[in-house]
Order: sequence, then structure tokens, then C-alpha cells
Amino acid sequence: MKTFAFLAAVACSMGLNAQTLQLRQLIPAEHILIGASVNQWIVASDLQLSEHKIDDPSYKLVGTVEQMQMELGLLPREFNCVTAENCMKSEVIAPKRGIYDFVLADQFMAYAAKYHLAVIGHAPIWHSQCASWICHDDEGNLVNRETLKANMRNFINTVYGHYRGQIKGYDVVNEAIMDDGTYRQSDFYKIMGEEFVDWAFQCAHEADPTAELYYNDYSMAEPAKRATVVQLIRRLKSKGIRIDAVGLQTHIGMDFPELEEYEQSVKAFIAEGVDVQLTETDMSILPNPYTGADVATRFQYTADKDPYRNGLPKKALKAWQKRYKELFGIVNKYADHVKRVTFWGISDASSWKNDFPIHGRTDYPLPFDREGKFKF
Repeated sequence: MKTFAFLAAVACSMGLNAQTLQLRQLIPAEHILIGASVNQWIVASDLQLSEHKIDDPSYKLVGTVEQMQMELGLLPREFNCVTAENCMKSEVIAPKRGIYDFVLADQFMAYAAKYHLAVIGHAPIWHSQCASWICHDDEGNLVNRETLKANMRNFINTVYGHYRGQIKGYDVVNEAIMDDGTYRQSDFYKIMGEEFVDWAFQCAHEADPTAELYYNDYSMAEPAKRATVVQLIRRLKSKGIRIDAVGLQTHIGMDFPELEEYEQSVKAFIAEGVDVQLTETDMSILPNPYTGADVATRFQYTADKDPYRNGLPKKALKAWQKRYKELFGIVNKYADHVKRVTFWGISDASSWKNDFPIHGRTDYPLPFDREGKFKF
């Protein structure tokens, strides 16, 4: 712990990584952190760990070895902020009641410290990839309200406490609201109602008062979801509970969402006295049967839904570039209140969009292509 604290202090004194050479063409405001999600293969390969301790299939090597080497060089040059893709989710870091496994997360923190990267803790409280013990007893039944509160506090205090003072901010609660503005019928909600969100934020601030606290969700341009998030912000603030920013995941496509509605959400959240962040940015160029980002959603592969498997025509690339620039036009317009833009992945080679929501497609959602070339 002392070593990590020292490295974090060194990173702060050096102002973090200020390279971000090509991406600053899109996002020129230097105060806006430019981030990427990082999987454990990147961490283990960079730190040359002989024992990766990677059992989860989500950590599988994506792309070729050459592409992995390309991403290893690209990330510390172009980004100054990293989000833990999986290693801080509760099923990984707290697999069983009373058992906490910080090996992978500690490796991630060491990687960030090595390159002086700001760190975002991702999705400690999320209905998916959730450790069973938090919401269930040993027989698999939902626990009662007080037990859930105790379990959440135990988990948050232990994880946030382990990294106290080292994390810039946390996606405290992830994806609690549906596109129609109702709350997701997750186990958390079934036990505590919407108050589980309030409790998570309260526990988070108590566990690490120095960390920024975010609510994070997809499809944030939906008017009904926007309205509910506004009410969430107001409720937390009325109770004196800290919330610093709203994270707009920004998994978008060529025809969704309407950027005018996206901007309305940015304006609405800023008006409530919080900042906004683009937390999981990517833009699929492929035709999609689904506009959300629920990881459980899948559709069958058909060739017509994979039109660019043999390469991306210039006309399609130009249209993709134009829409990305329009998105970042909104970012730059509200730059005083946008503190971070994080891409979900480093290059097209390893993007999850190649497999979501249809497995096996060839997508082009990120600013760097499969060879690491900047696409603008």
C-alpha cells in the first residue's frame, strides 16, 4: 500500500501523462482527461508477469500478438487515464463472502503508476458481474434490506479503503435505470428500491472522501432516462450525498442517438450542478438491431449485418469521421464541464464491438485502427 501511495504521489507531481498527441486534435482542452479501458492482458504483458492469473474468459487475448504489441505502445503515448475493464468488478475482486482478491487490481494499479495514468474504478455496484454473496444468502435467496446494506458497506469500505487516495473517481453505480426511465429490476432494486443508489454513494464517500463519485449509464440521450437521472441527482443532493459527475457511456452508432438529444442530456446534467464525462466511448459503423449496451443482449450473425469484414470503404470512413467530429463538437462546446473522455478499448483490434451485439463481426468503432493508425 505504501508503495502504491508513493507512486500515486509521484504521478500527481508530474501532472500525469501529458502526451495524448493525436487525440488532442479531436479534444483540444488539456484539462479533459483522455482515457481507455484496459484489460488484464495488457497489464500482464506490459509488466511481464510470469503468472497472469487470468481465468475469466473476458480476459482472453483479442487480436494477434502483433496487435497486442501495438496497443502496448499506443496506450501510454496517447492516453493519460485508464479504467479497469473487469478487475474491480465485484465478482472478480470479492468472489466469496469474506474473501477479497486484490491481485489483478493491484497489478492494474501498478501499470497505471508506471505510466503516471489517472485511474477510474469501474462498476463496483452493478447488476451484472456481481458477486452473488452481496445480494444472496448461502441458499441463493435474496437477503433482507439490512443485510444488503451491511454487505454493500463491507464491500465498498474494503475495496475503496484498499485504494484510498489513489483512485481519481469511481463509477459508483452502473446502469441502474432503463431506457424508459424506470429503475432496472435488479436484485439491488428488489431489496432496497432506488435507495440502494443513495446508500452506495454514501458509503463510497465515507470510504474514500478524496475520490470523485459518478453515476454511469448507457442510452443517456433517451429523454425518459435523462429525466430520471436528473431526479437521481436532485435526490442525492437533497440528502447531502456527494455526486460529482454523470457518466454517459456513449456506446453509439451511425444512426443513434440523435446528437441533439445527446446534447440536451449534457445540458440537463450540467444544469443540476454536476460535471459530465464520456466514459465508454465507441461508435459502431455497422448496422445494428439494438441501440443499447446491456451486455446480456445478443443477436444471430447474418452477413448483411457484417458489411465491412473485408475492409472499410473510404466513403464509409468519411461518414464515420464526420459523426465522431460532431460528437466531439458537443464535448468541446461544454468543455468547462467535461472532465474526461474515455474510449472503451484502445484500437479496433480488441474492441468489444466486434462481438456485440452480434458475435464475430468486423467493426471499426475506435479512433485507432487494427494497425494502430489514427483514423482522422
